[in-house]
Amino acid sequence: MTTETQTAAPTGTPPETPTEVTVSREIAAAPERVYALWLDPQAMIRWFGIDGITNTGCEVDPQVGGAWKLAATGPKGPFHVEGVFLALEPGRRVVQSWVHVDGDGTRGNETEAEVLFEPAGTGTRVTVHHRRIRFTPDAFREGWGQSLARIAELA
Repeated sequence: MTTETQTAAPTGTPPETPTEVTVSREIAAAPERVYALWLDPQAMIRWFGIDGITNTGCEVDPQVGGAWKLAATGPKGPFHVEGVFLALEPGRRVVQSWVHVDGDGTRGNETEAEVLFEPAGTGTRVTVHHRRIRFTPDAFREGWGQSLARIAELA
């Protein structure tokens, strides 16, 4: 069974005001399985992102302080998303910094994603709290919704 919940700051929030986006979905797999897919670079290439994006590579150093990077190509050309793992609680929680970097090296604002993996019936409720978003919260909401749908298919 999958359900999805999404919340965000009200429409019209000025871009200079950081926004939090929360997206949640129930996935028919154990928390440990979904957590493992979250940190697996080959799996991440398959589940991460929105329609119209092609992931081209992924590196993950799954330890606190370890870096992660996902390279992709979209309608505007190549880019990557990168960050550092700030907290890892196996099967329960991931906190990672997050920044979008355009192909020309232009960096977006640094944000933070906290991902919770909670037992829910025979599966897992995955909740992403993405914080400190200054621009395009709708894109983050859409991206996490699509990403969670794909990870549910892999699980």
